[in-house]
Amino acid sequence: MPELPEVETIKRGLEKNIIGKQIADFYCDWPKMINYSLKEYKAKIKGLKIQAINRRAKMLILNLSQSWNILIHLKMTGQLVYGSKTKCLVGGHPIKDGYDCLPNKFTHATFTFSDQSHLYFNDVRKFGWLRLFTDQGLEQELDSLNLGPEPLTNDFSFDYFKNKLKQKQNSKIKQFLMEPKNIVGIGNIYSDEVCFYAKVKPTRLVKNLKPKEIELLYKGIKKILQDSIKLQGTTFSNYRNAEGETGEFMKKLKVYGRAGEKCKICNAEIKKIKIGGRTASFCPKCQK
Repeated sequence: MPELPEVETIKRGLEKNIIGKQIADFYCDWPKMINYSLKEYKAKIKGLKIQAINRRAKMLILNLSQSWNILIHLKMTGQLVYGSKTKCLVGGHPIKDGYDCLPNKFTHATFTFSDQSHLYFNDVRKFGWLRLFTDQGLEQELDSLNLGPEPLTNDFSFDYFKNKLKQKQNSKIKQFLMEPKNIVGIGNIYSDEVCFYAKVKPTRLVKNLKPKEIELLYKGIKKILQDSIKLQGTTFSNYRNAEGETGEFMKKLKVYGRAGEKCKICNAEIKKIKIGGRTASFCPKCQK
């Protein structure tokens, strides 16, 4: 699933390309992706302009004219592709051949703009969605999710982090980091990398963390997410200029996706285990 840096990278890429564009048409072949009938959805957004793009947690928000908004979640296998006569931008889950001959078998929603450029929503498993809300409805929807603070804002202070840990003493640290009610935007990739940065095994209980480890976890969250955004996450590319579908941060990963390989620090073999139904990769020598 695309995490905070990937979604932020998609947001920044789309900002450069679709702000100010007018929606001329919309199509969706999977009714569960939208929260109105196709006829109603299309009628409400046709003719509206995209005024801004924001992000909350792992979700994108397209702010439209006339106080409408589209809340987008890519879920596990969603991908957004912007295409015009001269450009193709791909962001989200890597899909082999996902941006060839668009729309294709993976494309389940298409926004057509008045200049005949398009924004395609591709999804292999069709878990992603594009929900339409008024300003008030969007505020209510986000409030109902009870989301924690954005980790790269002042709301995510060290005091907040310490106090939240105190409330979750029996949680495993990886699960704590991945819980959006504690902190938003951190999934499998970055929870593994943050734990490695702090030299903490992902199965460690919160109550057993030392003060210095807590400091390193907090610092690691901010540093690793910021570094990943600078390097365009792990799953975004302009495919006309780059081969494959991975951002530069993939080359910097220390443990995630490297099970069976040697640790870049100590040469021990990276291990992979299951924690609460999710995989966790770690170095058994560096992380205690």
